Amino acid sequence: MAQVDDINSGMKGKGLFQWGARHAWLGMAAFLVVLFALYLVPYILFKRQPQPEVMEIYFADRVTEAHRVLVDRYNALHAGQVKVVLIDFPNEEFSTNERKEILARSLRGEGDGIDLLGVDIVWVQRFAKWCEPLDSYFSDTELKKIVPDALYSCYSDGRLYAVPLDLVQAVMYYREDLLRPLKGGDETIRALENGMTWTDFLRLQRKLNWKRPFYVYPAADYEGLICAYIEVLLSLKPDYFSTVGFAFNTPEAREALQILVDPIQKYGATPLVSTTLTEVPSYAYYLNTDGLFLRGWITYGHDFKSAPYDSVKLNYMRKVPLPHPQNGRPTSVFGGWDLMISRFSRKKDAVVDFVKYLLRDDAQEAFYVHSGYYPVTTSFYDDPESLRKYPEIPEIRAFMRTGVHRPANKEYTNFSKIMSHYFSLAIRNKISVREATESATRAIRLSEPVENPQ
Repeated sequence: MAQVDDINSGMKGKGLFQWGARHAWLGMAAFLVVLFALYLVPYILFKRQPQPEVMEIYFADRVTEAHRVLVDRYNALHAGQVKVVLIDFPNEEFSTNERKEILARSLRGEGDGIDLLGVDIVWVQRFAKWCEPLDSYFSDTELKKIVPDALYSCYSDGRLYAVPLDLVQAVMYYREDLLRPLKGGDETIRALENGMTWTDFLRLQRKLNWKRPFYVYPAADYEGLICAYIEVLLSLKPDYFSTVGFAFNTPEAREALQILVDPIQKYGATPLVSTTLTEVPSYAYYLNTDGLFLRGWITYGHDFKSAPYDSVKLNYMRKVPLPHPQNGRPTSVFGGWDLMISRFSRKKDAVVDFVKYLLRDDAQEAFYVHSGYYPVTTSFYDDPESLRKYPEIPEIRAFMRTGVHRPANKEYTNFSKIMSHYFSLAIRNKISVREATESATRAIRLSEPVENPQ
């Protein structure tokens, strides 16, 4: 009996051991399940889920060094979230007219391949039908921080459709290394810096006995020619377009065109080849032939740093005001580029954020430092720190007061084509100045849309 009890006791002890072992393993298993649930499942699920895609903003513009610097900074600030992708229209490959037509074709297709576009300041009204109104995105306080001359071009039918990116003015260049050594060179430079009439300027060629190209300007059938024309026209009559409109059978309109014809046809100061040159080829011709004077933009020194031009010659380029008519006032036409957002973009809020980044004071300063454009924010011109860093600001502000705008009109780009066609014919001596102005006036009247009767 005792033996049986001992066996039963052994069996009970063994059972207790087995029971304890089973429960220990069950506890371990439960612990592992909890560990898996708390740590491994979220890790596996996170690794398997696709990471959020980076939003790409496609920005079409002529890309300058400032564009690259600022886009790189913005992309670094928004790494993993937003990336601005630049679509370049380099000066060497695209005229302004070609660029305009490419952008217009893209937007007419209502695609979302371009989110943000840089447009010539005279394109805003034409492109408004394809672009997003910006009134709701920019407060009055924000707009008051923008230079009025820069904001002038940004409206269509009273609504804000663009914001300015930069501002430029036309200017005349001379080669200091060629002009200063000439007899009376120093005196001539002082006279040019103070502003010279066209009559006195054209007399210089004979006075200086200059045998190479004297004055080169882009006189081809394109928008650049109309910039030069309107500049002279508004010198003679500042309110021309508000009082006369797009009619050119007037004494002022004929005188303005004659001033562009005479350097080529009367004085031989401008070579005939200029009638085939747009902006970039005119620069190349001027440098390659050692021309003395050139019509250009204030950004010339930055625009062609990578171009195959003689860097030594570039270093001798100096700016002076353009000549003005005897009975007119000094003028210089404004140019520059505005920013518009495609109506078909699906990323408008992100695009607006990037646009506001480009309008920050430090970004606008970068456009001035790296690419030579006038900043469009008022603080640049008033801030004591800016004045300390850039002592030339008072001179810039004085020159900006001579600035004039091409007229804001929905049909401007069409009217400009008509004007450049007939005016270039006169400059090439194919038709008279009177024929050119009358033909342009007639063609514009025929092309104007007829209002529907009420």
